[in-house]
Amino acid sequence: MRNLIAHPPVTGTRLKQLLATALMATTLGACMSSPGTGKNDPLPVKSRQETLDWAKQLTEHLAQTAGIRINDEPADPVFTSCIGKNGETAPDDRYILIYGVHSNVPNAQHNDVVRKVRDRLTSEGLKITEYQETQGAEPDSTVSARHPSSRYVVDVASTAGNDRMVLSVTTPCLMPPSASPAPTP
Repeated sequence: MRNLIAHPPVTGTRLKQLLATALMATTLGACMSSPGTGKNDPLPVKSRQETLDWAKQLTEHLAQTAGIRINDEPADPVFTSCIGKNGETAPDDRYILIYGVHSNVPNAQHNDVVRKVRDRLTSEGLKITEYQETQGAEPDSTVSARHPSSRYVVDVASTAGNDRMVLSVTTPCLMPPSASPAPTP
């Protein structure tokens, strides 16, 4: 499976734009639905700290799968409110987490990293939604996958600058334990 989509290098502002786009694409309508069968099913309940810990473990799993090491620089967690398909929001603190970390990876190894991650995620039941290997001197390798029932999204991609990749996780809409679910119509 291969998408030959040209991607500009991913840097600070570009990374935030990419993450915001991923957020919109993966959560459109997620605020009002869950992995169940109906749009009014309850959202999964998880504290922000539990979600942050889980995202950290998942990115560590991705790094271990690829045989790379996560940089010591701080992670970039972003909690946002859930926004429904028609722009609706709820006053119950439901949220989405976008969590990203970086790894120094020699440019020549970017394709190997995305292959290993793609193969592992596929074997774990995730659906690959984007896959691309670098075709030239400039690194532009990426793999994105979505878990079919939990609906979280993982991305591993080349970034701007030499020898760097980003590993990120985007959750679906989650409900904090202290909030009560919104009433169903």
